[in-house]
Amino acid sequence: MPTGTRRRFLRMCTTGVASCVFIEACGSKSGAPAEFGDVSAGNVKDLPVGTMHQAGSDPVLIARDAGGLYALTITCTHAGCDVEPQGADPSANLVCPCHGSVFDRNGAVVRGPARSPLVHFAVEVDELGNVTIHGGTQVAAATRVPIA
Repeated sequence: MPTGTRRRFLRMCTTGVASCVFIEACGSKSGAPAEFGDVSAGNVKDLPVGTMHQAGSDPVLIARDAGGLYALTITCTHAGCDVEPQGADPSANLVCPCHGSVFDRNGAVVRGPARSPLVHFAVEVDELGNVTIHGGTQVAAATRVPIA
C-alpha cells in the first residue's frame, strides 16, 4: 500500500474511533434537552446570588442571579453533549467539551457551533424555601422566581 494511502486510511480509522467515543459521551444525540421530571434542587437559603450548579445527577442546572432563581438544561443544543460550568461564579460560562460551544450563564450562545440557546425550565419555591425544578415545563430564558 503506498504511504499516502496508508496514512489516509489510518487517519480515517482514528477519526472513526473518536466519533464512537464522542457518541457515547453525549447526553442526547439530537441536541434536544435530555428528559427529566420534577427535581429537588435544595433550599433557597443554600443558593446565594451567583450560584450555579447541577441539581443532583439530573441534566439541569439551578442558578440564581439578581433577578431570582432559574433552571436550564446541561444539554448542548449542537449535538447533545453535556455542558460544564467553567470559571468562577458569577462570571462562569457553560462550555461543551465535545465541539467547544460556549454559552453564557443564562444559556445564550457566546460561541458556536451551537446556534440555539440552552432550554430553561420552570422553578417553584414552596413556603419552606424548598426548590423544585419542573423538567416537563419549558419557560422563556428571562423567567426568574424572585427571592425576597
